[in-house]
Amino acid sequence: MVGKTKTGSGFKGVIYYNLQKSKDSEILFSNGLASNDMKGLIKEFETIRGENPNISKPVWHTSLSFAHEDNISNDKMAEIAQKFMEKAGFSLENNQFIVIKHNDKDHRHCHIVSNRVGFNGRAVSDFFFKSKTVQWAKELEKEYGLTVVQEVAKARKVEKNNEFIPDKEQLKETITKTLESKGITSLEELSLKLKEKGVDMEILKHSRTGKEYGVNFKIGENTYKGSDLGKKFAYKALYSNLSPALKIATKIISKGISNGL
Repeated sequence: MVGKTKTGSGFKGVIYYNLQKSKDSEILFSNGLASNDMKGLIKEFETIRGENPNISKPVWHTSLSFAHEDNISNDKMAEIAQKFMEKAGFSLENNQFIVIKHNDKDHRHCHIVSNRVGFNGRAVSDFFFKSKTVQWAKELEKEYGLTVVQEVAKARKVEKNNEFIPDKEQLKETITKTLESKGITSLEELSLKLKEKGVDMEILKHSRTGKEYGVNFKIGENTYKGSDLGKKFAYKALYSNLSPALKIATKIISKGISNGL
């Protein structure tokens, strides 16, 4: 199974695309929506997105493609789509979403259109949604015994329309913003803060001496060395910036040098 997700600013385009007659579309499941026609659905989605006007991209659009050999029934496809949305943080109680099957290609596939803005006005996080989509799809692939259609490396191709920020760049941005947060004075505290944002940070240690020498950052299936992200993300730079004792020592040394000591 292959999963791909995009986010967008308006529901009109995505609803018209998925329900147009040329796609031979079929609604398999809908949640929090009373309409089944395009205009009605758009109006309902737009009404709830108004509960949080600060969210510039309330549209969540996922496609799930299945191998022909899997012979997925409509009920099973709808079930898998709902499981996917649960993994993404959507709930039946708080979110609008609709599952639409397309029969215009040789392989069976469906599209899920959802509102990131919930009935309570809170938005589902879109942190690293591209790589997480691959991860969730693989988990469901294993859970349901589905055919492995596409390797992760292929599924991670950056969309040409630039609707996605590549994971590596978004990871650097997240680490930078977290470093700017108040109260972080150690690598351990940085690790805990990043964990809250879906990023796993691993401090590497020599097996014999136990001495720390590097850091890795993992999001979904992807792991990056700190040094590969840039000099300021390498272990030495992070440790120097976060260690209070080292900061004080550096200031004392710098002051001594400036005073000619």
